[in-house]
Amino acid sequence: MVSAFGTVFVALALIGCAGGNSSSSGTGVLTTEPAAAPDSDHGGCLAGDEFGLSDETPEPECLGETLSQVERSETAPPPLRMVFEHPEFDCLNVTFDMFVDVFGVYVVGTSGVPDAHLLHTANVLAQYLDNDEDGVPDDSDVLGVLTDHNFVVPVWMESDRDSFWDGARGTPCEDDVSMAASMYYGQDQWALGGLQAAGSWDTNLEEVWHVVSVGWYETYPEFFGDEPESRLSKAMDTARGGHFEHIPDSYPEGSWYAYDDDTCDYRCQIHEYFYWLLMANIGALDPSISDKCDDSRHEWHVCSKSELEQVDELAYALLNHYDFSLPTRIPTGTYLPLD
Repeated sequence: MVSAFGTVFVALALIGCAGGNSSSSGTGVLTTEPAAAPDSDHGGCLAGDEFGLSDETPEPECLGETLSQVERSETAPPPLRMVFEHPEFDCLNVTFDMFVDVFGVYVVGTSGVPDAHLLHTANVLAQYLDNDEDGVPDDSDVLGVLTDHNFVVPVWMESDRDSFWDGARGTPCEDDVSMAASMYYGQDQWALGGLQAAGSWDTNLEEVWHVVSVGWYETYPEFFGDEPESRLSKAMDTARGGHFEHIPDSYPEGSWYAYDDDTCDYRCQIHEYFYWLLMANIGALDPSISDKCDDSRHEWHVCSKSELEQVDELAYALLNHYDFSLPTRIPTGTYLPLD
């Protein structure tokens, strides 16, 4: 479900403990070679100098005995960049204490969020932006929308969210920081290691896409605009059995998209539809991978790319018959760009 805060909607890399080949500067920036990160509060393993960094190899207990093999694999990334304060918005530093720079979009976490979960979210974002993992964002214009509007992706608890927006009044965070969706630790699902490895659904696939898709709406309004008359909205109207500005009491027989949250307006309905389309198109709803499609049949029941081609011809063509660099692979939370 898309959630909006502030004036706009509500961002890559896995990094590890401050071990391995690392260097810190007076800006509170850490660049690390592959190293393991603890599944604990951010401060413990990273404690060291005045920025909470350490150049020494972490002790074994830093990694945490509770980390599974899957979690350990997720915390061994290529060199990436972490900062311990936002470089532009001090108002973010009041609530968040960990920032992962993903091509200029920040995934931001509060102290109660385990590193492994924060970093998984950042890696999913990276894989959406650079789905072929060649080290270069697939669509620079889509990314530009997100960086120009200072999008961040929070990983927090609801109590963090409420206190953040209370404190943001009258600060640049109220007007100049954009959010399109959040991940809530303790409520949402994390498939550490990917859907197949974890054997469960990953809420990151939805919420992080709700952030990235903002760039698609603005960059290609004729095709993916979240207003009536875009090709995406016309495909959605077909899938719902008509044009409904508000949620109808019931959808016409034969509809295959029937979202029924009456707080979700027409644009919100498009956002949810785009998410379902992408999940079917990249194979994330395959019943052999998860029960997500079966569990969501009241809302959406097109479970594969081949079914999408048969059932939703307009959407299938939109996603596959043009030269767009949309994701084609399921993010696993392990971003490993090619050299």
